[in-house]
Amino acid sequence: MESTYWSRYWRARIRRRAFLAGTGVAALGAAGLSVGCGDDDDDEGGATATAPSGGATQPAGSPTPAPAGKRGGTMRIAKASPDTGLDPHIVVTNPIHPAKAYSHLWTYQVSTKTVCYDLAVEHEQVDPLTLRVKLRQGVTFQPDVANGRELTAEDVAYSYTRFPVALTKGSQVNQIQWGWIDKIETPDKYTVVIKQKNPFASNVIALGSSAFAVVAKEVVEANGGDLMKVMNAGSGPYRMVKREPTGTRYERNPNYFQHDPPSPTYVKEGPYIDAWEESIIPDPATIKAKFLAGELDVLTVVNIDRLVADELGREKGIKVVKGPANGHLVMQFDNFKWTDKRLRQAVWMAIDRDAFIKNLYLGEGLYGGPTASEFAKEGYGLSQEELKKLQAFNPGDAKKLWQEAGGSQTFPTIKMVTMQAIPIFATATEFVKKQLEQNLGVKVEVEVVDPATYVARAVAGFAEKAPKPWDLFIAWELSLQTIPDYNALAHYVPVGYGAIFGNLRPDSPKSDTAAFAGRMQQLWNAQAQELNPEARKQKVQEIVRVIHQEYGPAIPLPVPEFAYAAFRDRVKNYPEKDFMYANAGTGFFRVQDIWLDA
Repeated sequence: MESTYWSRYWRARIRRRAFLAGTGVAALGAAGLSVGCGDDDDDEGGATATAPSGGATQPAGSPTPAPAGKRGGTMRIAKASPDTGLDPHIVVTNPIHPAKAYSHLWTYQVSTKTVCYDLAVEHEQVDPLTLRVKLRQGVTFQPDVANGRELTAEDVAYSYTRFPVALTKGSQVNQIQWGWIDKIETPDKYTVVIKQKNPFASNVIALGSSAFAVVAKEVVEANGGDLMKVMNAGSGPYRMVKREPTGTRYERNPNYFQHDPPSPTYVKEGPYIDAWEESIIPDPATIKAKFLAGELDVLTVVNIDRLVADELGREKGIKVVKGPANGHLVMQFDNFKWTDKRLRQAVWMAIDRDAFIKNLYLGEGLYGGPTASEFAKEGYGLSQEELKKLQAFNPGDAKKLWQEAGGSQTFPTIKMVTMQAIPIFATATEFVKKQLEQNLGVKVEVEVVDPATYVARAVAGFAEKAPKPWDLFIAWELSLQTIPDYNALAHYVPVGYGAIFGNLRPDSPKSDTAAFAGRMQQLWNAQAQELNPEARKQKVQEIVRVIHQEYGPAIPLPVPEFAYAAFRDRVKNYPEKDFMYANAGTGFFRVQDIWLDA
């Protein structure tokens, strides 16, 4: 940024609400980001956030209280396999645990673009490199954690500076979430000052990720530096009381703090539900049967498409809701091997995306962006019309390019890997396999593995700077769906998953790949550090166009247009507009005002 720009921009101090709304930290488009919490000390309630030009204003004072729910009951859900660890700074594939056992500065409600305070009571972006947060006083760790002592700013600082160390322990928390943090200062017990390495337009929303859990330092140190086997080390609303091969159980924390006044999705006296039980059931058909029999309250694991949603909607005692999916699906190249742009282009052109949408999504699909559809609608991406032109199906030209570039000599057999645990991975891989065999005339082998092996295959070769044991790899990543520079650009830049999954790395022994990696990272950095929302939209669009011009470093595949959720009618106040944001926002694991009627 030019100094003259910042001298004009920061001529007057800007209070946090005006700053966040006016500079695009919301990162989601025109509407301003509001703060559903107590007022600033110089406000008088009922204040409104100033939205960017053309956007709507949002209430920024204390929210209107929702109707009170009933207290009590046990929420019953299921998952397909045991967790792979409990450390919230290492594992992102176990969304219930950080949501129940830990507290965070805040969550982020996408449907209303609202920061919902948890440990925090106030935040202010002092300048582009300084974010100051005031903490709630009187918060204590759980009774059996650190002797139930008070949680202070030092705990936040310790927790958030664990990420680089956690990375050396195999952390799944991508650096996009925390790499912008330089250091954290604690001028007093209840003030956290985050010093940034660079401006980051998505900083506030990123901090809403469930990965930013606050842990007790002494518990970490007492357990060898990680919490992978530690059930409780935080101040969250629930304590984990069971972790067995059959499932897990969380019960109410008797020392949980009050949210006064409560932000949206929080309850002053703590969550309504007494306990959460998560059964481990590997077979989706069994999970569905138990849900239909009333033994589970929310249907998880089972893929709910339009036909399944219609079927469930006809069942007595079941409610089905529909919302925007806002997801992504990507086919990763091993960029050590796919250095010839013509071969990448041939693969792009050989996939019939309309047939993909018709067969896999029953017609309810969209062309992949790669930024997710809800972001693209607000300008952080390209329109469907433009994407359809850029991703046109042309099997004749695809086969010609493949032959001219010696595709069958470079890849006598294309190797892919997938898993059944996430059904769309397996079905998408099988669809691509048939398309490439039919339209390129190449043999494709698919290895079907368990989830642990799948992850191991994904990251294989990264430490050694070696080729992957596969050539094409279909994946998604849902831990931070709330910002466009993560969902799904994380797969297209080295600092995201481009390096560890796709061998897109500036230190690549392949000079062309190294140069491409550097270019993609520069483009991503430029949009991430742009605080003017309209200018940022243009920079995101530039990245997307470069991806299409280069036919890589990965392929955006079609995505569902809608997401469906099903739950028993005893479940009340289910977050119908935000259920798809499990880790990043106010999905049903993280809201506290959900309740049970029986």
